[in-house]
Formats: sequence, structure tokens, C-alpha cells
Amino acid sequence: MNNRIISGISFLIFGILSLLSSRNILLLTFEDVIGIVFIFYSIPTVYSALNNGERGKLIVSTILFLVGVVFLVKSYFEILDTRGIVFFSVLFISGSVLIILFIENIKEKVFLYAGIFLLVLSYLSITQFKRLGLFNSANRIGSLLEVFWPVILIVMGMIIFVYRKK
Repeated sequence: MNNRIISGISFLIFGILSLLSSRNILLLTFEDVIGIVFIFYSIPTVYSALNNGERGKLIVSTILFLVGVVFLVKSYFEILDTRGIVFFSVLFISGSVLIILFIENIKEKVFLYAGIFLLVLSYLSITQFKRLGLFNSANRIGSLLEVFWPVILIVMGMIIFVYRKK
């Protein structure tokens, strides 16, 4: 299926679902709509990328699929600690992308090993890290970063601006 067709249908689905949910015909949140559209877009895109050997499209569509799943899971289940799910999701999505890259090119065993490592680490982040108290430390660091994030971005922008090629 052509990528333009997939994109067009995805935009149509997004528009229709947004319209129906804004009129209270469907009880969908914005996260639900985005999750459904991401999943719909990514399934045929992954399939075509695997057949055509387009690695960049494969990575992006795999990430979009898993982000869509995370949006739907977060929307349908009460998850109290959203920072925990973000950390888990980053690890799980990274590991899954590496596994998909291994499936695309079986000769690259490093994708398999790194993917399995990240998937195991994502499992441990949900089960063991909380018990060890690492989530409390991560939450404190996250709270500090929320306060200083604009300053960090401004400093990084200034550094890039000052050291640009003239």
C-alpha cells in the first residue's frame, strides 16, 4: 500500500474520530484518538517497510505503533505513576525497535542482544526498581529537571548559537 494512501486514510480516521468524539457520539479522549490513528498508520507501514527494506520508515512506524499502544493503555487503565510508565515505555519501545531491526536483518546479532537487554531492563523497571527505591530517586531528579529544563534548553541553544560554523 502506498504511503500517501496510508497517510490520507489516517488523517481521515483522525478527523472522523475527533469529530465524533467532540460531538459526544463516541466517548473517546484525545489520547484514544491519537493511539488509534498511530496504530492504524503503523501496521501497514511496518509491513511495507519490511518488504521494501526501508529501515528509517520501519523504525518510525514501529515507534508510532508502540506509542499508540501506550496511549490506549494509559487511557483505559488507571495508572497512578505516569513517570514510571514513561521510563518503562522508553526502554520497551527501544528494545522492541531493536528486535524489529534484527528481524529485518538477521545477520546483525547486536540488535537482538541489545533489544533483549532493553526488554529485560524494562521488565525490571516495572517490577524491581520500585522495590529498590530507584523510582523515588528518579522522581526527585525528574522534579529537578522540570524546574531547570527551560534553563538547560536556553544554555544549550546559546552554546549551539555561539559555536556555529561561520
